Amino acid sequence: MAEGIDHKNWRQLCTAALEAKDPDELQQILQELNKVFKHEEQVRRDFREANRAK
Repeated sequence: MAEGIDHKNWRQLCTAALEAKDPDELQQILQELNKVFKHEEQVRRDFREANRAK
């Protein structure tokens, strides 16, 4: 599971987290999920900033 995690979207990561049996695997999935959410938050912030600048 560890390989290819960064190519999954948050829904796939949530499903993988539910199916994870190994605590280390679960932790890695949750860390990647956190990265995905932070990136999404930054994209939205940048979009709002760009709209304000117009």
